[in-house]
Amino acid sequence: MNRPVIIYGAGFRGGRNFIALAEENVHVEAFCDRDAEHIPLYYGCNVLTRDEAVEKYPSLPFLLSVDDEEARRQIAEDLRTLGIEVYESFEEFFQGSNDYEIEHVYCGKAVGFQVVPSLLEGREHLTAYSFGIGFDYSFELELAEKYGMEVYAFDPSPEVVKEMESKKLPENLRYYPYGLSDEDALKTFYLPSSGLDYSEHFAPWTSSEKIQMQVHRLSTLMERFGHSRLDLLKMDVEGSEFMALPDILESGLEFDQLCIETHTRIFPDSVEKMRGVKKLLNDHGYLLVSNGRQEQTYISKRICKGGAYGTGTGDC
Repeated sequence: MNRPVIIYGAGFRGGRNFIALAEENVHVEAFCDRDAEHIPLYYGCNVLTRDEAVEKYPSLPFLLSVDDEEARRQIAEDLRTLGIEVYESFEEFFQGSNDYEIEHVYCGKAVGFQVVPSLLEGREHLTAYSFGIGFDYSFELELAEKYGMEVYAFDPSPEVVKEMESKKLPENLRYYPYGLSDEDALKTFYLPSSGLDYSEHFAPWTSSEKIQMQVHRLSTLMERFGHSRLDLLKMDVEGSEFMALPDILESGLEFDQLCIETHTRIFPDSVEKMRGVKKLLNDHGYLLVSNGRQEQTYISKRICKGGAYGTGTGDC
């Protein structure tokens, strides 16, 4: 189970963090705020002064929800002096801080994936595999058209298969109706009660429909298409990342950068699950460079050590 949290700051940002934590099954024990005497309750929680919160909940993590950067840093320093576990943003609390700072930019229109352009620009014969394209494949189009990559796009959802039958794609963008997992098999996927995001991992208890879809290991597909390594791997696979990613890393497959959307909301230990993804990637030589609410970007440690494709700051 996730540990309860104290939110420091009973304002707009505190409210947003309350909702974000609730979505990830994290209970907010209380707020604390310098104006606590004027705000007895916020989002149904007691609002305490800092001293009251520290005295009552010394072992709980404090998530700072303060807009002013200088004030936030001072509050964090003061709380740490008192022995409190402090996080200065939701992202830092949930999955940890960036390991390395390097320029990254948004790619595509619909989701929050970011890529490191210095690993793509001015290079030839680049290959990307993108799993889970859905109905908006602007990410894949941008990789193909702007960066000139050979893009292999995958999605087994029947509606996507039907949609892609009528699409005229660039020559360097290919679509295949396969999913990603830790085995080569026909697997049962469930359709949630709302939306069309089939998942083999999520919501079988709320599903009104299930279907068999073909999934493959990444190693199987790379062997089939003749690739020994990838320049970019994207995963938006509705929970299958928790099965596929360990298999990919343990297989020794190499990629320069990974764009991954994580789906942790049904897990009672969502924070541990999320932090576990980062630890797994760190342990296999990948550094977090873009730390979004659900979408993260990692690059291979050998990239920043070599420095051949741009420079950044941080510990390689």
